[in-house]
Amino acid sequence: MSKLFSIDDLLDRAGTDDKFELTRLAIQRVRRLVKEKDKRALDNSQEKFSTLVLQEMLEGKIKPFHIPEKE
Repeated sequence: MSKLFSIDDLLDRAGTDDKFELTRLAIQRVRRLVKEKDKRALDNSQEKFSTLVLQEMLEGKIKPFHIPEKE
């Protein structure tokens, strides 16, 4: 069973104060995991990608990045 956490914990660990940014980060990471699922050895894991992403956020592994806009 996984540890309970709050949105505030996730916001602090991800380094953002915007819930929409946090959601965007999580969605991007889940999409990357889906693309990599054939390459990864997640067969033994019963956890869903969303749970893995939230755990990565709590561990501070996912941080926002900003891509400069082209002029």
